[in-house]
Amino acid sequence: MPSITMMNPFRCRMWEFHDRLEAHISEATCRAEIASFTAHGQFVAVLGRSLKGNASHDVELITGARRLFVARHLNKPLAVEMRTLSDKEALIAMDTENRLRKDITPYERALSYSRWLRSGYFNSQDDIARALKISPSQVSRVLKLAQLPAVVVEAFDNPTEIRENWGRRLLSKLEEPGARQALIDTARSIVAQKDRPPVKDVYRQLLTASAKGRRLKPRHHDVVVRGENGATLFRIRHQRDAVALVLPLESVAERTLRDISDAVAGILQAASVQAAASTANTRSKAKADRMSHRPKRDHAEEGVLPTPI
Repeated sequence: MPSITMMNPFRCRMWEFHDRLEAHISEATCRAEIASFTAHGQFVAVLGRSLKGNASHDVELITGARRLFVARHLNKPLAVEMRTLSDKEALIAMDTENRLRKDITPYERALSYSRWLRSGYFNSQDDIARALKISPSQVSRVLKLAQLPAVVVEAFDNPTEIRENWGRRLLSKLEEPGARQALIDTARSIVAQKDRPPVKDVYRQLLTASAKGRRLKPRHHDVVVRGENGATLFRIRHQRDAVALVLPLESVAERTLRDISDAVAGILQAASVQAAASTANTRSKAKADRMSHRPKRDHAEEGVLPTPI
């Protein structure tokens, strides 16, 4: 039977496979937990196992990185549920607890699953899915977030704020011809800024990086488009991942909707072709510049004899 033990938090350490990003555990990010711990004590014990032969620590914690930080910050004993667990059992217990509590972010979970596969504790995504009793598609979706380029992750300042659907949209954008370099360049530009934009603005800038012309600024109210007589024709609504045209139902017949669809499709297709051509021209020019600056080598240096005259 598991037992609850009150431990000196400074004699506890986190397991190397725990799924929190420790760089983002701080007094500021744990403010609510500190206030709750101060007022009411520790409600939920962390999960740990005994360490043998370690001079610095007595317990290795499987879960509870934030609770450990709070206990050390307040210099309070830490309630630990002690168990005997293999590494694989510990991984499953950790993921199960965190999914029930719903406070581990998708990106943190993606890094965890990726490490599990690299470490050899699990042989495949299906192996993880069976152990956690979740669908293989769930594991696959989460793991995709670990494929985000480092510079894109760094643009968010705090990667725990990357939402699962944001990651999927950005990965899809990175696969589009001509869009990848623009997105990477935008990410580098954001990283270089002294003051980072809010996370929603970072996501929006990255998502629209390959769009030509002046970038859309986020708007919190509909833009009303009126006819010559001042009557409202339609509204332009800015959503998180899209811009929607809101048409009054009484003004839209089936034929009108088809005409609008054809017109918008033509405009977007032309913009896509123009963006791809612009990217191709940029790459071609960059390649030509590199070739023009490459030093010419003498035939003899290359080990090729000159042709006899």
